[in-house]
Amino acid sequence: MSPKSQHPLTRRQVLKFMAVGATGMMLAACVATPAPGAPAAAAPTTAAADANAPTPIPTVALNNYGKEDNAAVLWHGLTGADGTTFAKMLDQFAQKNPDAGVRSEAYVWDVFFQKFPTAVAAGTPPDMAIFHAAEVPQMASQSLIQPVDDIFFSTSKLPKEDFNPGLIKAITVEGDTMAVPFDNHGWVLYVNTKVISDAGLDPDKLPANGAEFIDWAQKVTVDEAGKHPTDSGFNPDKIKVFAVHFSWPRFSMPSTFWQFGGGTVSEDQKTALLDSQESTAAVQYWYDLMYKYYVAPPALPGIAGSYDMYKPGSLALMWDGSWSLNLFNDNPDIAPPVTRAQGLNSLAPDGHQASKIDSHIMAIPAGVQTDGIDRAAKLIQYLSDNGEFWATSGQVPARLSVQKKESVQDIWSVKAAAEAFNSIGRTEVPHKSFIEIQTAWETAVGAALAKTTPLAQALQDGNKQIQTILDRPS
Repeated sequence: MSPKSQHPLTRRQVLKFMAVGATGMMLAACVATPAPGAPAAAAPTTAAADANAPTPIPTVALNNYGKEDNAAVLWHGLTGADGTTFAKMLDQFAQKNPDAGVRSEAYVWDVFFQKFPTAVAAGTPPDMAIFHAAEVPQMASQSLIQPVDDIFFSTSKLPKEDFNPGLIKAITVEGDTMAVPFDNHGWVLYVNTKVISDAGLDPDKLPANGAEFIDWAQKVTVDEAGKHPTDSGFNPDKIKVFAVHFSWPRFSMPSTFWQFGGGTVSEDQKTALLDSQESTAAVQYWYDLMYKYYVAPPALPGIAGSYDMYKPGSLALMWDGSWSLNLFNDNPDIAPPVTRAQGLNSLAPDGHQASKIDSHIMAIPAGVQTDGIDRAAKLIQYLSDNGEFWATSGQVPARLSVQKKESVQDIWSVKAAAEAFNSIGRTEVPHKSFIEIQTAWETAVGAALAKTTPLAQALQDGNKQIQTILDRPS
């Protein structure tokens, strides 16, 4: 184990992470948030008696699998459509390992990033955690996770060469591999061929750039009276079918930034780009889709999510995650051939395509002792070795050998996602303050698209925040 894994978290580091988490929670409150579940049962009993103790942070889902007195405690944010498949994997693990068990605590991501550093600092971390490759540099820089080379790779428990070298590089900090990749995931375009055909358009001939898309989208979008946004008497408050949905800003916005040639941070990590001409144009485009052309629902609280609009045929194109396969498994009336998956359509003037991709990774927190490491290692190895089953959630397995399996290639959405990621996929610029930067731009974009702050002002304010973060001494 590397000495850096023993460094205690400072009070300043904890407060910084708590501040980031709190800001993220406020942002999450502006959109649909999953209902909370039971509080973590592992919280110290003295906290309940302390009137000044903080309110327990709710979980989305808390489940036990197998033997509870020797369970690996796992924290993660797999609360989307892929969560059903993940729960089955944990149940299978418990059945195949009767001497072991899993306590799974699933949190919405903003809550996870508040709770996780606090638990590590308090000396009560879970045995393992699942989050994203993009967040590894910050987690490592704050000594929140420990290296895994001596646990998995140098011991040959897992073959490092069976993972994408670029991905391994992204989760390697100062020569230490800090996590085990679980999957590759990202933004995919789901095409509702029926909705498009019903509008008198060819679903095989989608618009090639932003200008074409606006014209196309106005032909697809209709109100309850059957009128299009270009028709006299069109009612923007009674729209029956939208062309597209903004969905999750965390993926939709970076994808659009890159399509327009913008971004949030320069590749050298020195310059904030949020208020650049290109990034501003990208946000303005979505703003216009919502409020000028009325072809996308506004990014406001209470608006139905992309899944809820896509299921009944109220959405022609859905920008959403590769993890959405269970949506179609549970709703066969919108499964292929009604739906086709492919790379994101371009909204940029020049037709440039780009799509945000990332990776779920499995990490062992700092402070976990030998018995906890053993429990975590057993579960991590099982999850990595069973990527073929994880692919049934729609996620692309991280193991290269598993990606090539015929059973994986036969999954329509996984095949489409893998092809899209290889051709137009792009990862965010890593930074030791990645989560804080992400919160800054999400807050700014959210304010602009919710019309609570003028667009240019919101992006300028967000850009200043990001530049301040970048300018901090190392």
